[in-house]
Amino acid sequence: MKSHTPDAVLRPGAEGWELWKFPLKETPLMDDAFSEKSLDTFANLVLALPSRSVLSIPLWIASQGDPAELAELELTSRHLLRKDAQVYTVPVLEKEGRTLVLALAATDDETPHGYLKKAKNFEIPARLFDPAGADVLVWQEQGGLCFAIYREEKCVFFAATGDANPGPAFCGAIARTAMRLRSESVITRMPAKLRLIGDFLESDAMSVGHALRLDFEIEKQPPAPVLPTTLSAVAPPTAREALQSRSRLKRLASFTTAGLAIYAVVLFFVAIDLGWQRFQLHRLHTEFKSIEPASTKAQHLVTEWKQFRSAIDPQTFAIDQLAAVASEIPGEQVRLTQYNYDKGRLSIAGEATDVSQAYEFFERVKKAQLLQDYDWTSGQPQLAGRNKVRFEMEGARPDAKTGEE
Repeated sequence: MKSHTPDAVLRPGAEGWELWKFPLKETPLMDDAFSEKSLDTFANLVLALPSRSVLSIPLWIASQGDPAELAELELTSRHLLRKDAQVYTVPVLEKEGRTLVLALAATDDETPHGYLKKAKNFEIPARLFDPAGADVLVWQEQGGLCFAIYREEKCVFFAATGDANPGPAFCGAIARTAMRLRSESVITRMPAKLRLIGDFLESDAMSVGHALRLDFEIEKQPPAPVLPTTLSAVAPPTAREALQSRSRLKRLASFTTAGLAIYAVVLFFVAIDLGWQRFQLHRLHTEFKSIEPASTKAQHLVTEWKQFRSAIDPQTFAIDQLAAVASEIPGEQVRLTQYNYDKGRLSIAGEATDVSQAYEFFERVKKAQLLQDYDWTSGQPQLAGRNKVRFEMEGARPDAKTGEE
């Protein structure tokens, strides 16, 4: 995975830990007096795990497929993978349809335990050194010796031996490793140059160089870490759980923030709508207040007109209405048997010799000029004997009152 730009690197030193600060566009500086609490000030701290806690195996794998999955299958088949360890791969080169990767698997180590939750990313010390033309690097790490072998400036193997001094056993481990890597085509030739990093005696360096038949040089002061373009992100199980927990909390915080933002937007629009409704209500209330006197006056006029109309409007006189109805009787064969007027409703019942006469009477009443304000309804004429049908019809004025009124 690609990292954010680190602002500090915590690396195991010869005896303890080295904290290297990376000021923006400035030379890295080593802090000799840092505390665990001071690590909280760094936004992107990279922790270089102790070499003894990381297994490294160079592998040739197929270019197709997921490198980490293929490497994990290979390490599992060799019974090299410990419980809960996750495999990470660092690509080295591609050749003839195959890819050379450095497979890494970290285990928990007590030494950096307090720093695991402070780190945002992880790396191995061997990838933080610049070989600068050397094929083999040897350095001191927390009381022991480590070595790494490089191909074209890229680390292809590293190991922590546990030796305190570069004696025959240490030299033998380097020689056997180089021969194995050469036989597996991980390196194309035997190493030719050795660099020792740290407070090594000249005599020790000469003995190692003579035993391995390598040109050698000593770099007394630990160099500043050189950050690779892409970090390996190799994390031990404890750190991986901490990163996953941190990621879950971050996602939860993001969802919570998004939810609160949406809620705030909804409340904002609800508030706007409520404000608009209140404005409309206030406007209508003001408008109602402005027309209330005129409305009250109009209601009084309507009431007075209704009371006065019955005295001057012929359409409200029962006798005039009855005369209007009677004038529409089509002949002597039709007669009225019932007439009733009450509260704007007019009910008529009668008899005719046949159905057609009843319907003719219905139509003539509906078209009568004096009765046009009524809304008429009529039922189906019913036979009441030989040559006799009974009919009923009812008319209601728009201002007719119901029984409840």
